[in-house]
Amino acid sequence: MKVSITSNIEASAEEAWALVKQSNTLHYVTRGLMGFKSISSNLPSEWQQGKTEQLRIILFGLIPAWRHQISFQYICDSKMVMLTHESGGVVKTWNHLISIKAADISSCNYTDDVEIKAGLFTPAIWLYAHVFYRYRQLRWRYLVKKSAN
Repeated sequence: MKVSITSNIEASAEEAWALVKQSNTLHYVTRGLMGFKSISSNLPSEWQQGKTEQLRIILFGLIPAWRHQISFQYICDSKMVMLTHESGGVVKTWNHLISIKAADISSCNYTDDVEIKAGLFTPAIWLYAHVFYRYRQLRWRYLVKKSAN
């Protein structure tokens, strides 16, 4: 099943893209619903194509959950896209494409496209993904406002 959520972000495409590549951004935009803790070492300050990160999911910032793997398959600065292949727990496939497209000089469209495969749990995980990515994009808008001040 697929999920595609797009939001307009009040930042230039270049500013938003720079934030997409930072591991701190992932922590900020997921805080409250889900956290990530590196299993092997500290996360890099910036994601790197070809690297794989082993993480522990922390639900609601408190409850340790399953192990999660994120493989950074493709990161392209000129196209402003990042593709990860992820899995963990009951989720066998969580292919996530983030893309940024300029709307005008001071705003952009941020899109999360996700392909989900989790066997019998796929419909429930798909529903959760809709909530999760809407929350993430709300947090994105907060992050951009906070960065502008």
